Amino acid sequence: MRWLGFASLVFMTLLLFVQTAVSSLDFEIIMVPFLSIIVVGFVWEAFREFPPKPSSDVSLIGYVTSVVWVSAGTLTAYFVSIYLGLGAIVAAALVGLVGAALVKDHAVEIYCGAFVGMVSPDVLHDLGHIVLAGVIAGTLYFIARDVFEGYGGKLGAIAFSSWIIVSTSSRCELIDVLLEFRHFGISIMLFSLASAVLTYVLSIRLKNGPVVASSLVSLLGGLLLPAFGAENAAELAAVVMAASFVGMSSREKLRSEKAVLFSALIMGIMFIYSANHFGGAGGKLGTLAFGSVVASRGLLSLGRKVLYRRAGL
Repeated sequence: MRWLGFASLVFMTLLLFVQTAVSSLDFEIIMVPFLSIIVVGFVWEAFREFPPKPSSDVSLIGYVTSVVWVSAGTLTAYFVSIYLGLGAIVAAALVGLVGAALVKDHAVEIYCGAFVGMVSPDVLHDLGHIVLAGVIAGTLYFIARDVFEGYGGKLGAIAFSSWIIVSTSSRCELIDVLLEFRHFGISIMLFSLASAVLTYVLSIRLKNGPVVASSLVSLLGGLLLPAFGAENAAELAAVVMAASFVGMSSREKLRSEKAVLFSALIMGIMFIYSANHFGGAGGKLGTLAFGSVVASRGLLSLGRKVLYRRAGL
């Protein structure tokens, strides 16, 4: 089953990244080489992660537990976002914090489900789609739990995969709308860099753990940016959350703040140029982070390989 989990994460992330690179041909052809290099880095690092190691637990109880907690996070975040009107980012952040405080052993599953529940109300869907997406995400979480360990954004990529499956197999329709983020691209990059490093410091240096660190940074972004009347507050809050997923990476994957900054740089670029793809899907922000972390490690690996070859080592 681990092969299916591995393939799902790679395919769904490539679906977003490749479509982003190809679509740039229509409006900013100069970015095609840069976006293509990012895709190459992702593929190279995915190749280095292959094949995934054997699964640690294949019991039915383990599977049911994953589905239950992911689904609980999904429904709770959706309820808080839509019915309490707090919005997707604040809702997911609150669910992550509460889960980490009350159900620490299952905080990761709950946070994963919260990303599923971040689906936009503008997406054509009903409660049945929410439940189905939660169950699919729980299933993907279970079969992918031993692949890409330590890569920030993996939980979001699982959530994103569930919505792609739901939208292609039912009448659920994602948003098809033209968005333009390039006019405040510098702000996006700055918020991406700062939020990723802050999350990493809270998680690794201050030992708060990835779920608490990401939830806290996301909550601050979701509350403070609109409260202070920041221009493009909603979009920048999304950047903050996406970048916080980069900072959720383990120290084994991103060894220093410099590595975090490189991944956040890629994430900021992908955020800007993927704006018009798979709109409203829960987990898209995490997928951007996951792909960026994987790509950054791949590019650094390829760079070292080229340098060693030129040095004759």
